[in-house]
Amino acid sequence: MKITARVFAPAIALFSVPAHAQEVKADEKGLTLEAGPLELNLGGRLHLDASVFDEPDVPRTGITSADVRRARIELSGRVAKVLRFRVDREFAGAKGWRNVWASIEPVKNLEIKGGNMIVPFSLEDLQSSNVTPFAERSMASALTGGFGLGGAVSAGGRSWSASVGYFTDALANEEGRTTERGKGVVGRVTVAPVRSRDTVVHLGFGGERRIFSPTERVRFTADPGSVFAPNLLSSGTLGSLDTLTAWNGEAAVSFGPVLVQGQAIALKLHRSLFNDRSFNGQTVSVGWIVTGQRHEYSASSGVFGGPDRRNGKSAFEIAARYSRLDLADGTFDHGIGRALSASAIWTISANLRLLATFTDNRVHFPNGGLPVTNQVGILRAQVNF
Repeated sequence: MKITARVFAPAIALFSVPAHAQEVKADEKGLTLEAGPLELNLGGRLHLDASVFDEPDVPRTGITSADVRRARIELSGRVAKVLRFRVDREFAGAKGWRNVWASIEPVKNLEIKGGNMIVPFSLEDLQSSNVTPFAERSMASALTGGFGLGGAVSAGGRSWSASVGYFTDALANEEGRTTERGKGVVGRVTVAPVRSRDTVVHLGFGGERRIFSPTERVRFTADPGSVFAPNLLSSGTLGSLDTLTAWNGEAAVSFGPVLVQGQAIALKLHRSLFNDRSFNGQTVSVGWIVTGQRHEYSASSGVFGGPDRRNGKSAFEIAARYSRLDLADGTFDHGIGRALSASAIWTISANLRLLATFTDNRVHFPNGGLPVTNQVGILRAQVNF
């Protein structure tokens, strides 16, 4: 608690200004202070996981675990609707800073942002863990960067979005993601050629080009559906890196309460002393909100959210996903994996959600070796505000 107090001391001090100069309210969005042109919001998220999984290497089956997946404090704010900022601190798993950025909007629909943030590359990465329909992101997301430290310019309208930035290694990253990814340019553009009350068609494209310092290394790993289970796939540590080039193509269609979305990612490492390496991954998912709500969508950022709860009712959703990760390249054979996942999600309120995900995994090795299978089940209780 001492760490939290130091981090948020400025916010605590602001809450002590005279009562006539401020308004403080507590609601589903957390604790909000409004004092003239200044607005501060203190929130957070707590994800509690109970899981059962196999350990193929031992081998053992039916191993159980109960642990905290995320425990995060989030401070955000704005000044006169021109300056925005956010600071997140994670206290579980891969502890450390997450979002630490500030942005300005010099003109409407144009944002300039700097700090530690999710890089604008992948739809799946940009979707909040509070609303994703699966306990963990797909196998294919092992090839994406997650967080990065840098700056970006973003613009968007009713049916499009565009972001481009320059990033270096992240201050900290999600569990299983390396913080080292070199430095360079990342960008993403999206368009919604069809957008009506009942239907949204989304198309997106992302690109990334990074340069490495001589001492940097990368490692791509994929968990089997729970970060508390042993990694299912790993490239091992790769060095002697010159550049990284990655591409991401994404498409989605939302019609009524059904959302279908998919991504394909290709990544190539250019190396000075060893052979280059090329990896790829794909994922496709479908979600159906049984209670009839539609999925939220922001065209100006090109991201789908959870159920639209403007009517205040709870929502129940079922979802399925196929994902694949290929870490085999010629004689370099660290496996090709596929995962089949099924989820049931009960969004009770804006602050409370229950999620159950089951994943069946299989890894085979093109150059020989016994295949690896693994099954993982997770039940998550989630509170966010």
